[in-house]
Amino acid sequence: MNANNSNAEHFTAGMALRQALDANEFVIAPGCYDALSARIAESHGFGAVYMSGLAVTASMLARPDLELLGMAEMVRQAGLITSAVGIPVIADADTGYGGLASVERTTRAYIQAGVAAIHLEDQASPKRCGQMGGVRLLDPDTMMAKLRVAVEARADSDMLIIGRTDAFRVAGIKEAVSRANLYAQTGVDVLFVDGVTLPDDFRHVRAAVKGRLLASIVEVDAPAKTQAKELKEMGYSIAIFAISSIQATAGALNRLMADIKTNGTTNLSFKDMLPYSPLNKLVGIEHYHQLWDRLSQD
Repeated sequence: MNANNSNAEHFTAGMALRQALDANEFVIAPGCYDALSARIAESHGFGAVYMSGLAVTASMLARPDLELLGMAEMVRQAGLITSAVGIPVIADADTGYGGLASVERTTRAYIQAGVAAIHLEDQASPKRCGQMGGVRLLDPDTMMAKLRVAVEARADSDMLIIGRTDAFRVAGIKEAVSRANLYAQTGVDVLFVDGVTLPDDFRHVRAAVKGRLLASIVEVDAPAKTQAKELKEMGYSIAIFAISSIQATAGALNRLMADIKTNGTTNLSFKDMLPYSPLNKLVGIEHYHQLWDRLSQD
């Protein structure tokens, strides 16, 4: 599922993702927070990546996911990621960063950034990470208006719109299912009930909600309770590993700093590090060597 299709001049990331879903492919999208993390995912053969708002906020600000980054900052990061990979990028667009006019602007900005899909959530602003307590929900009619604006704003582009509800943790599965089915009426392409972790709850949602579903696999202070292969068997269309990459990165950096502080070396940490030469290869050094060899006059 590569968006850089040389046989079609106007083939887009959104088209690639749509084709995969239309072919009933099960899309696994690891979370990423910058161009390098996305490139690493692509190098392992994944067909898509997911730009997590929590991961981007933690990496850029070292702050929690409380809508501290605005639309322009998130879109800029998305653009850097899409410029580094040839696979579709699914992006967190939070609440749309305001009212209906902001949702329209946000949708168009993500299209210009080359994103394949965005999800919009039904939290009141300022939002919180869906795994936190204290989430405040919009009324369903207000959220449906936002989703309709996003669907209209994407016009004839191929970017997918994902309707997300955060009702599961604060209002229960019945309310979450009800909202998801309402949001399906707005013309969104995929539905996302966030906060679900247990296989039985994922099955309930799949059985009760009509349309394509995205599931988020998260490790909240423990290994995830549901596996991607289970979600595939249930009939989900997309599984994202939303925060795994930032958690792995933070853990690796924490161990590295402890190694340097305690031992004055990186010897204990080196086995988990990507060596210099493979790192340069990953970021494309060979292309620049070839460029210099062909065109340099030095």
